[in-house]
Amino acid sequence: MNILNGVRILDLSRVISGPFCSRILGDLGAEVIKVESPGGDAFRAASPQWGGFSAPFAQFNAGKKSVCIDLRTKQGVDLVHRLAEHCDVFLENFRAGLAADIGIGHAQICEINPSIVYCSISGFGQHGPDAGRPAYTDVIQAMSGLDDAASKMFGNNAGVPPGFPASLADTYTSQQAAIAILAALFHREKSGEGEVIDISMLDTMVSVNDSTLQRYLFSNGEIDAPSPVLRPPLQLKDGFLAASIGLNFEKTLQAIGSPDLINDERFRTAELRRENMATYVGVVSDWVRDKTIAEVTQLFDAFDIPYGKVNSPAEVLESDFMSYRQLLVDLEGQDGNIPVINTAFSFLSGKSGPGGPPPRLGEHSLEVVESLLGMAEDEISALITGGILICNEADS
Repeated sequence: MNILNGVRILDLSRVISGPFCSRILGDLGAEVIKVESPGGDAFRAASPQWGGFSAPFAQFNAGKKSVCIDLRTKQGVDLVHRLAEHCDVFLENFRAGLAADIGIGHAQICEINPSIVYCSISGFGQHGPDAGRPAYTDVIQAMSGLDDAASKMFGNNAGVPPGFPASLADTYTSQQAAIAILAALFHREKSGEGEVIDISMLDTMVSVNDSTLQRYLFSNGEIDAPSPVLRPPLQLKDGFLAASIGLNFEKTLQAIGSPDLINDERFRTAELRRENMATYVGVVSDWVRDKTIAEVTQLFDAFDIPYGKVNSPAEVLESDFMSYRQLLVDLEGQDGNIPVINTAFSFLSGKSGPGGPPPRLGEHSLEVVESLLGMAEDEISALITGGILICNEADS
């Protein structure tokens, strides 16, 4: 994929919010130079490991180049400044204010390269009452109201926030950042002007919380729970099935052999159906409980009712859509192929995907400073000897 061919990103972000953003842009053809500290991205040490990489590091950093620089030194900061001169995008996700303290804040970088797009990702934004606080995905999902919404979801027991098994705040924020960067690059193409972007994880999760916030506003505070049509999957004889029965009232009752309930006084209007949703769902739940997934899905197909089986990881990876939609890619690494989940962009010209395996720490340090900066051998040797520039053994 070469849609973003010619765009170069200097990525100083770590873990997920930031690395997933640059992974998206890299899969679309941008060159991503990942700047890491001597200790490397913390996700390098995560588990499980495969081919010398952790699962999350491979997922969020496939296709990038790794340059290892010690930013605790003035020479290291100067080196990042020199790299920024040759880049279109600067991406960081330090706690608000830390990048400026290091010497790589937007004011310092934009002075060096006025046309650069500088994007900061943080928990609470670069300004505001919580700007200096640390944040991770679980903290943000709680503060955004998402955990509260999940605790009030129809069918949830005791109103206890269940938490989420995915880093939604990190991945959603990365996607928002990618959109903002693309918009800024488009603006620069027309105006020649750079841009400074401030992406907050909390801003993101508030903006995507379609479960409760807008309903609360429109009801003058009377409704503080998700729509009753949002509910846990149905329990069947041999597993669980998510089905859009709330939005397909008449078809569902016909499918389960209870068309008489369509004109029941309790369900006569949409408002009454919402008020009596628990009764309706109970009828459907009782009907499916002793039936197999195959039996129910055959009927739901006949009546065009949307459904989806609750799949295990193995079932997802072995499914037909994974191969047909090219959602799993094998990347050739030094120690064998590395399986990575692909990004989801399909164009007439082709499918997005990483241009190579995840990088080893400092694997491209020499390549980048030689090709991009045209550094002389003695200057590079001095940086390596001084511990400013760290190279992977295979690269040095």
